[in-house]
Amino acid sequence: MSSPTLRRTAFCLVLVASFSLALLPVSAQSTGGRILGRVSDSTGAVVTGVQVTLINDATGVSRDTKTDQSGDYTFVEVVPSKYRVEYTLQGFKKNVRANVMLEINQVLTLNATLQPGATQETVEVSSEAPLVDTTSTQLGAVVNDRAISQLPLNARDTYQFLQLQPGVMSTTGTGNQIVYGSDKSGSVSVNGGRGRANNFSVNGGDANDLFVNLPTVQPSPDSIEEFRVLTNTFDAEYGRDSGSVVNVITKSGTNNFRGNIYEFFRNTKLNANPYCFTESEGVACDKPQFNQNQFGGTFGGPLKKDRTFFFASYEGRRIRQGIPSQLVFVPTLAERPSATQPFADFSAESIFPGTLSTAFPLLQRPNCAAAINAQTQGQATLQDGAAYGATYNPVTGNRTSTGIFTDVVNNRDNIIPLTCLDPTAVDLLQYIPTPLSTSGALVTTPVQPTRGDQFTVRFDHRLNSKQNLSVYYYFDDDHTISPFAVFEAAGASVPGFGSIINDRYQQWNFTHTWTLSNATVNEFRFNYNREGQGTFQHPIFTTTVQNSCPTPPSWLLAAFPAGSTPFCFDDLQPGNPTGIHPHIGPEHEGLPFIQVSGGFNIGNNGEGELPQVGNSFQWSDSISKVMGTHSLKFGGDVRRQRFDQLLYFDVNGEFFVDQTSVNTTDGDSALSDYLLGLPGGYGQGSAQHENVRSTGLYLFAQDSWKMKPNLTLNYGLRWELNTPIADIGKRVQTFRPGEVSKVYPCMDTVNTDCSSMTPVGLVVPGDPGVSNALTQTYYKAFAPRIGLAWSPGTSGKTSIRTGWGLFYNPVEQLVLEQFSAEPPFGGSTFPFNTLFNQPFVDQGGPAITYPNPFGLASLSGVNGILDPPRNQPVDWGMFRPITLFGQFQPHMRSQYSAQYNLTIQRQLTNDLKLELGYVGSQGHRLLATHDINYGNPQTCLDIIDILGPDSCGPYFADIAFSIPAGSVTGPNGLHLPYGPNGPT
Repeated sequence: MSSPTLRRTAFCLVLVASFSLALLPVSAQSTGGRILGRVSDSTGAVVTGVQVTLINDATGVSRDTKTDQSGDYTFVEVVPSKYRVEYTLQGFKKNVRANVMLEINQVLTLNATLQPGATQETVEVSSEAPLVDTTSTQLGAVVNDRAISQLPLNARDTYQFLQLQPGVMSTTGTGNQIVYGSDKSGSVSVNGGRGRANNFSVNGGDANDLFVNLPTVQPSPDSIEEFRVLTNTFDAEYGRDSGSVVNVITKSGTNNFRGNIYEFFRNTKLNANPYCFTESEGVACDKPQFNQNQFGGTFGGPLKKDRTFFFASYEGRRIRQGIPSQLVFVPTLAERPSATQPFADFSAESIFPGTLSTAFPLLQRPNCAAAINAQTQGQATLQDGAAYGATYNPVTGNRTSTGIFTDVVNNRDNIIPLTCLDPTAVDLLQYIPTPLSTSGALVTTPVQPTRGDQFTVRFDHRLNSKQNLSVYYYFDDDHTISPFAVFEAAGASVPGFGSIINDRYQQWNFTHTWTLSNATVNEFRFNYNREGQGTFQHPIFTTTVQNSCPTPPSWLLAAFPAGSTPFCFDDLQPGNPTGIHPHIGPEHEGLPFIQVSGGFNIGNNGEGELPQVGNSFQWSDSISKVMGTHSLKFGGDVRRQRFDQLLYFDVNGEFFVDQTSVNTTDGDSALSDYLLGLPGGYGQGSAQHENVRSTGLYLFAQDSWKMKPNLTLNYGLRWELNTPIADIGKRVQTFRPGEVSKVYPCMDTVNTDCSSMTPVGLVVPGDPGVSNALTQTYYKAFAPRIGLAWSPGTSGKTSIRTGWGLFYNPVEQLVLEQFSAEPPFGGSTFPFNTLFNQPFVDQGGPAITYPNPFGLASLSGVNGILDPPRNQPVDWGMFRPITLFGQFQPHMRSQYSAQYNLTIQRQLTNDLKLELGYVGSQGHRLLATHDINYGNPQTCLDIIDILGPDSCGPYFADIAFSIPAGSVTGPNGLHLPYGPNGPT
């Protein structure tokens, strides 16, 4: 290559890159493709000035161009469809290529040979798309309408087709768990990338969820024309995420009316029996109920022939599906006290080896001591240090000591009198089904109803011979009642504590395409994407915490004198901060979440409900231009994103019955600890607002240079700017060692000595050097791309392609979840060894209490949301110990991956090709976490001791992790592609 040629090429690229900077607001995912080729005569000589006309079979819209001095022609930004290509020149027969199918983002090479003769004569051939890609260097595949309509598709989820591509693997969660979007099929790992590192678009417009970066717009299969997934070294016009690019094109109207109606039906009888995992526990497996109806239709056609077209679709989903619970263990009939059995019988377990370290919890139950005295015939006394179980001579079997739960009369152990049990724990047994098995094993299968309705409409209008306008609207509304409210791998394991999820997703897409000349096309797009989850994990069972238990039966009320012992998390002292007081009202309160280790879970999911709304506004513009052997494209994409969420994190409280209490019976299970009301720990959080804003700016310039008829160089440069996600309310905090907040100084109170309780290191936006986003904006995210495609010989049946590039990732809003429930805007506290009804009192007695930032109305804002005035002192002592779940580093840099590949394609027959490729990617600066409150291993301190000088100090119970950008991954592999119709 000559030096002047190199200089001209470099100059062109720099010029278009500079020009694109001046075009703001300026590309989203382009949907058009390119058709190019070379025209020669029967001797093989190139022919100049041939009129090439491209006609859309569906709409009649045509474009034309002429071959240049090299006999080459190119059409850019061609709408995917079926075409007719006509080649005309005086002195040659008219050459026609019919049935030319162009797929989304495809580069299609159509060479033509003209025969001498009159132009009135026509040579027409039916075209078949070339199997071998001799021009593009980006890897990927197209799933067309035929594959979508004919291949089996479970639940009619189009994005499942992604898994047919080489290097793509689903990361979807199993069972009924919802872990921040992992239930969506769009969660796939591409060539080892992360499941949330993919960029989805519909008709070129943004279709990504702001919270977890998964697809929100998923048109029904019958409304989709085709979609392409790009998996490695995609062109510079594509980016924002490093995993893959998924571009969906919906059907448009044509000059002919078309449509369909359908229903897909499945039911319990047509389903196979599931494999039974619980027979060994004596729990039979019944076939879960399953009734699914998916119905709808499509219709489209011309409003004005060759001018205006429409296409609309509707799909309804009605599903009633039995959701089996996990195998849980609940109290058996013998272990449940009743009107005829005034005790809990755990004699089937090993003798309790535990010791009642402090008798305070049981002494609060007035008749417990007398019941123990009667049951043991005075041989055991309710007091500190009392043993729960008896001891026996291993030789004679005679009892050598008596435990407080020894039934001397009937010679049994582990018999807990009703009056020693926690009345709230016993009352809650009404919510827990009685098992049929003597082991306590239980599986329930409640029905989960789901309703969904989706509507789409698209209008395409030809303004004139040069301009086209397309408008697309998508609406999807879903309603689900989850019987177990399983979210973030937590939730009830028995029915009765489900949740409601209401989703509504919408997209408006306006696209204007302007053919400025035969060689220049401009495409402008505005896209509005809205995700609304006004009801997300809202508990079905809502009331105030103090009213969340069922009415106690008369026999239970009779066992406890009126007013002597609190029922249902009521400390009998209004305003006393030792009880559970969320202050958020009966619409959001309910039964605390209770986890019994190795047993069961009841109550409202501690993760809490997360009503949220996201809005994304996108403006994009791109220009495609042919300059000789160069196909240039440049443009940009601007996105303004808003995400608002009200997080109810653990507002009702959460008990951990895990046999870590100082008073644990240490039995074979934790069920006895539960009935005694002896949790090992307790946690509670508060509601908190998050109002997040961010901006994305993406610019690119690229060139596809046909250096020779069989050699193409693709190169380009992309620049990405993702502003850090910032909370406009400044309700976030971070950790800066040695700094003290000036916005929220410490308030000296009777219980707070600021000289020792000021949380050194905890700062907020507004403090010196702390922005609303907590970290810097990274301006150096330049992403070069380069690739080479070579087709040896002239047959076009073999290609060797290679490419390399850098690809960046933004930070999804999900990361800010780690900043919630942290003081002073949210609280989270985790006392241990607490009482069941008064979780801020230690089992050792009221002399040991824990600060409760939720119990005092003076610390709460509106509806239980902490919102302290800025520049006012805060009683930091109320938040001890402080837990920080995650913090940004102040100088984060953007995540990125380096991708590369080498592929070989060979056409074997007219409909069969062989492809072999080596594909690699290496992730850099990926978000990772590490504990920054580490201890000094040289000191070997006990866990409850203050950490050494390298730690963050004694004010913090834990600073779970900081979020740097430093993790590196490097998957590489050999690819043997299999397409939707089998091996390719």
